[in-house]
Amino acid sequence: MYQFDISKEPLSNPELKAEISYLKEIRKQQIKQSCISDVVHAFCFIALFFSHQIDGYAIMVAVGISTVTAITMAMLKSQRNTAGHVKTTVVAIGAGILIFCTLHITMETSILGSIVAAVIGLSIVIVGATLGRNVKVVTKALENMKTFQDDEDAQHELIRLCHEHPELEEYRELAAQNLRPHLTYGELSAMRQWSKNKSSDQALSNGS
Repeated sequence: MYQFDISKEPLSNPELKAEISYLKEIRKQQIKQSCISDVVHAFCFIALFFSHQIDGYAIMVAVGISTVTAITMAMLKSQRNTAGHVKTTVVAIGAGILIFCTLHITMETSILGSIVAAVIGLSIVIVGATLGRNVKVVTKALENMKTFQDDEDAQHELIRLCHEHPELEEYRELAAQNLRPHLTYGELSAMRQWSKNKSSDQALSNGS
């Protein structure tokens, strides 16, 4: 995903529009993948049902456990690294074990049906959580691409930051020269972070 950097030249208007189109296409593909995943998992449960390995109520329980777990994992802070993948896998395995125990021990479902349902549930958690986090990242990136000309609080913050730091005013002027008179929320966030980093560096310098 594109990261706004105040130390670099601002995106031109065509470049910004191209980035937005790119993100929208990614989101479209993610939604498509999610739909395909839902169809495949539903087909697996239907096959399990018609093979008389599991009843409808047990399917509802398995789907409920796995879906709630997937949504919960997707809502957590995005971790697109090895630690995040390991955490998702561990939680998915835990959900699979819970599904198996609930179906086989509590609901007296056949051991084969319980195992297969647990595996399907595990898959739902992993795929659902991963796709959910990816969609959240893309959605956040699209929000950062929005301009804030109608947001008075953001406008006032921009004016204050540019008044305090001439470098930020130069960036703002460069963006205007690139036919972008209105900055984006992502750029405002980058300016805010740049200002904090500069203040921290100055405090360390004065302290030494």
